[in-house]
Amino acid sequence: MSHQLKSSVRKIASRNPYTGELFSEIPYISDAKLEHKIQLSGEAFKKYKTLSFKERSHKLHCLAHHIEKDVKFYSELIAQELGKPIGQCEGEVKKSIEHCKFYGKNLERFLKTDRVATEARNSGVMYQPLGSIYLMVPFNFPFWLTFKSGVPMLAAGNTVLMRGSDSTPTVGDEIEKLFKKAGFDNNEFLSIHSKHDQLDKILANKHVQGVSFTGSTNTGRNIAKSAGKNLKKAVMELGGSDPFIVSFDADLDLAVDQAIKSRLANCGQVCISAKRFIIHSQVYEQFKEKLIEKLESYVVMGDPLDPKTTVGPMARHDLKEQIHEQVEKAKQQGANLLYQHPMPENSPSQNFYPPAVLEVENIDNILFQEETFGPVFALIKVDSDSQAIEIANSSEYGLGGAIFSKDAKKAEKMALQIETGSIFINEMAKTDSRLPSGGIKSSGFGRECSSFGIKEFVNVKSFSYK
Repeated sequence: MSHQLKSSVRKIASRNPYTGELFSEIPYISDAKLEHKIQLSGEAFKKYKTLSFKERSHKLHCLAHHIEKDVKFYSELIAQELGKPIGQCEGEVKKSIEHCKFYGKNLERFLKTDRVATEARNSGVMYQPLGSIYLMVPFNFPFWLTFKSGVPMLAAGNTVLMRGSDSTPTVGDEIEKLFKKAGFDNNEFLSIHSKHDQLDKILANKHVQGVSFTGSTNTGRNIAKSAGKNLKKAVMELGGSDPFIVSFDADLDLAVDQAIKSRLANCGQVCISAKRFIIHSQVYEQFKEKLIEKLESYVVMGDPLDPKTTVGPMARHDLKEQIHEQVEKAKQQGANLLYQHPMPENSPSQNFYPPAVLEVENIDNILFQEETFGPVFALIKVDSDSQAIEIANSSEYGLGGAIFSKDAKKAEKMALQIETGSIFINEMAKTDSRLPSGGIKSSGFGRECSSFGIKEFVNVKSFSYK
């Protein structure tokens, strides 16, 4: 599969992380074309916002149907441009199908007028769309995160200008074609390959009424600054360093299973994956032994298109170098490398980073201070649940977290004390269409999914008449 355009303008060049071959060359959008696309999106909003709940719901169900017909195509596209194992790509695409169905089924319930009893004859709250929303999608889930954020925007009656990652530009363009085939054929959803220096121009435009960004905290700060300057609504889902607490009474086999699935998904390139493993001293040695034993059999590094592969290459070489540098610095700071899987033999890719397990003695280590975006397990031993909570909350990040304990009441009490946007008990942290998703502290603000997500980009309008 190859998607190439010949042009004299500056281009985005994506490469297959496994083969190293050029996958696509797509030009960045010019200022003039950008202005035109924003205008198209703004004009589309005028008509789209008038559609009834039933009409919008029908479009979302049609969208789900069109994805279902081509799961294999989109999964293979993601695997080749991103390097994610094919089975995980299929999961990403199928999750997007269910997300469309969820909002297709529930949008009217979420958005219908709420009646509020006051002294007036009739009063309440209406939820009305805002306009065109600038959606900025990262590389790690180029399909799912487009739908996770974009579908509730469309369900609410907004139009979407989507900027995909420079690592996966082809996925973004294919998603635009998908929306058109599904009936969003009046510029309600447009893919744009904008440059970073065009951000202020986009957010200053009168048609653009909000921005949603998923990505690094530093980039998020710059986007939020521009949104604030232009008084545009913003939702930021940023970096994470999720705690994974294993109490002395945990089911260790379950904890190890969930730890591996969480940390090795997409080769560790997941904001909400477990990164800091906080293990009670009574079970520390057992957990460590079970983790390494299972990693030895679970990890299969290879071609992302091979169904047997569980860990693919990292999306780009610079990301591989970054995680390598963090691990080397961690060792210099006293971290002990307990295990690292062998490199795959005869691989054409230079982007593999083999899963590694390290133990640290204190939270000053880089693995507990910075977000690690790669397949690295950082373990620390604690002597009490209260110490585990203290370490969990010591991070600047507050995206998600997990607690493992057979004592439900104790786990729930601990969960109340964890400073994150979500907390899971006896399972890995993950997103669910039915539950709000987002972070606090340096992990961002605003929520996606559920009724909370659809109401982020609406005008909450009070009304009253006597």
